[in-house]
Amino acid sequence: MPVQDRVQLHAARRPHADALNIDRERLSWLQLWQGSNALYQHLCRLSLATGVVAIASANDITFPVAWLAATAQPLTAAVIDPLTPEENLHDILHRLKPDLLLLKRQDHRLIALAERLAIRWLALDGWQHAQPAADDSAFCADMQAATPFLIGFTSGTTSLPKAFIRSRRSWRCSFENGMAIFRLAEAPSTLYPGPLSHGIGLYCLNETLYAGGCFYSMARWQPQAVLMLLAQQRIERLVVVPTMIAGLAAAAQSDYASLRGLISAGAKLELNHYHLARALFPQAVIQEYYGASELGFVAVSTVDDDNIRASLKSVGPAFPATEITIRNDDGELLPAGQPGTIWLNSEQVIDGYLWGDDGSAFEKQPWGATVGDIGYLDVQQRLHMIGRRGNMILSGGNNIYLSEVESVIKSLPGVTEAAVIAVDDAYLGKKMVAVIEAADDIIGQLPQQSRLLLAKYKRPRHYYQIKRWPLTASGKIKRAELERRIEDGSCTELTELSA
Repeated sequence: MPVQDRVQLHAARRPHADALNIDRERLSWLQLWQGSNALYQHLCRLSLATGVVAIASANDITFPVAWLAATAQPLTAAVIDPLTPEENLHDILHRLKPDLLLLKRQDHRLIALAERLAIRWLALDGWQHAQPAADDSAFCADMQAATPFLIGFTSGTTSLPKAFIRSRRSWRCSFENGMAIFRLAEAPSTLYPGPLSHGIGLYCLNETLYAGGCFYSMARWQPQAVLMLLAQQRIERLVVVPTMIAGLAAAAQSDYASLRGLISAGAKLELNHYHLARALFPQAVIQEYYGASELGFVAVSTVDDDNIRASLKSVGPAFPATEITIRNDDGELLPAGQPGTIWLNSEQVIDGYLWGDDGSAFEKQPWGATVGDIGYLDVQQRLHMIGRRGNMILSGGNNIYLSEVESVIKSLPGVTEAAVIAVDDAYLGKKMVAVIEAADDIIGQLPQQSRLLLAKYKRPRHYYQIKRWPLTASGKIKRAELERRIEDGSCTELTELSA
C-alpha cells in the first residue's frame, strides 16, 4: 500500500501526535508505525504462499495497523466487510483462498467459517507484537510499483460482489493529485463516519495518512455522535455520502463553523443536500466527486452559492491527470453535448477483476476504460451524468434512465431524499415508482410538481412517502430492498401519495 513511507515520515517528525482516533481510541504516529511494521514482519515470517491477507475487521483501532501491514510489498490485502451476509462471506473466502484471515476474537462466526474452509486466522486484538526489527526498509519498498496491493469488492447485497485488483501505483497517483484539489494540507483532521471496509472510507483513511492529518472514525453511524465529535475535536474536514447530510441536519441543534471542508461522494449532491450542508457548515468549502471502484476519481467540483444551480447539472471537470472522452458504441468520439459512453484514460484504473466480470460492468480499450456510465461533456468540458446502462429501463417502449427522473424529483424544494425504482408491470413491462422523504406539509404537492418537469412517459406511476430508509452500512439506499417491499406490500413505513 502506497503510504507506509509517509507514515514513517510523520512518525519521525511528530512521533507523539495523534495519527488515528477511532471510536475514542487513539494511536500516535510512532505507535502506528511500530505496530504496523511489527505485524508486517510477523506476516513475512509466516511464509505466506500467495501473499494474500484478508482483513475482516469492523471500525476500530486495529484496522489501520492490519491494513498497513497487509499492503506492504509483497503482500496484497483483501478487505472484507465483516457484516457481509454469511452465504456471500463463505463464497468470497472460498474463491479468494487467502493465506491468512485477520479478524477480531469476538467474531465467532468468522472464526468458525475460517476453520471450516481450512483458512489460517489471526486475532488482531489478541496478537502481542514485539519491537520491530531495526531494518524497516522492506516495509517501505516499492511504493510506486505496478504490483497489486488491494483486492476490493464492489458493493452488493443479494449477489456475490465482483472482486477487483488494484496496483500500488494507481492509488499513489490519486494521493499526489488529490493533495491540492482537496486541500489536504489545510486539513489537519478528517472524519469519515462510515465503514472503513468500503471504498470511500478506505480511501479517506489512506489519503489522510498520506497528508499527515489525524483520521477520525467511529464504530457505527450515529448522527448525534458525529456532531458531538466535530464540536469537541474541532475537526476541520468531513467526508460523507449525501444521505448522511440529511441525518446530520436532522440531529443538529446549531451550526458547526469550525469545519473547513466537506466532501460528498457515493451519489450526486442534490440541491436540498447542499442547502442543508451550507446551513450546518457555513464556513466549509463544499466539494463533490464522481468516481467508481474500477476507475478511481473521474470528476470533481467545488460547489458554492454562486454555482449551485449549474453544479446540479454536472459532476464537474475531469480529476487532475485524467482524460474523459464520450464515445458511441463503435468507439468514435462524440461532440460536446451529445450523450454516449463515458471513458476514462487514467493511471487510477484497476488491473482487472479476479472474478465476476460479465463483460458489461468494466471494459478496457486503447483509449481508456469504462463502467458503462452514460453522459456527455459540455463546451466547458464539465461532465454531465445521465445514468448507467444497467440503470436504464424499457417502459411502454421508451428508454428511461431512472437516475435522470430521480434527479428531477430531488431538485424540488423541500425534498430531503428520493429514490426512483422500477417494478414489473403487466402492461408497461416496467413502471417507475418514486419514494420520497419530505415534510408532511409539502409532501402532497410533490407528485404534481414533478409531473410539471417531466415528459409524460418519464413520470412515475406511483409516489410513496417514507420516514425511514433501508440503508447499507455505508449510508446508501438499499434499492433492491425498496423494490421488494413495494412489490410485496410489506413495508408499513411507506405511505402512498395521491397522484
